[in-house]
Amino acid sequence: MPPQYYDWTCSVCATEYVERASGAGRSDDVYANREVVGAAIGYPDNINATYGLMDATGRELRRVLREHAGLDTRHDWLSFDEAYERYSHTFGLGSGAAFYHWVAFRGVQGSNIWIANSGPGYRGIYDVLSREDWQRLGPFSCISVEA
Repeated sequence: MPPQYYDWTCSVCATEYVERASGAGRSDDVYANREVVGAAIGYPDNINATYGLMDATGRELRRVLREHAGLDTRHDWLSFDEAYERYSHTFGLGSGAAFYHWVAFRGVQGSNIWIANSGPGYRGIYDVLSREDWQRLGPFSCISVEA
């Protein structure tokens, strides 16, 4: 995943990544896509430079994924084991309450959850979330793409 340009746009980046992963990317220009996704989420009422995403459940992210990509999604607060099981079969996005950063869930890698992270290194996280990371940065608000 290309890095985010602004520090408050991680949810935009994760949503745009899920769109592309589903085959519903808007164009080949990731940064142009992110601008459109940010507007679709609802700048400045639903996302802004002061607070980032205003609703931790990702309700507006789910709406954008449904309206643009035609994706059915579900929201859950998942334990590490639940997330590991789920993302070994599908993909999605999420944020930990103590992480305060949205990433896309790509799958699993060994005993970790494999992520696409637009802010590599933020809170010590690069491209995987371990069980320990999940405990330290959670609880996690997770949006999963339904098959």
